Amino acid sequence: MTLILDVPEEIEAQLTAAAQARGMPLSDYLRDFIVGHYEEDSDDLRTVTERLSDPQPGITSNQLRKNLGLDS
Repeated sequence: MTLILDVPEEIEAQLTAAAQARGMPLSDYLRDFIVGHYEEDSDDLRTVTERLSDPQPGITSNQLRKNLGLDS
């Protein structure tokens, strides 16, 4: 897939510098950056979906404190 991005010059310069610091072309750096962030978000969404499909009963803060041994 080919993307065309219109970003402010400041950000373009920062992205270019980051790619150069890693010794890679800007296009490779951006691909890795986008894919990495997508995968993180995708994992978060999957976790949320799983937890919402099997809700657990909640507990009060007092119950939590007692369970953790924080109340005398």
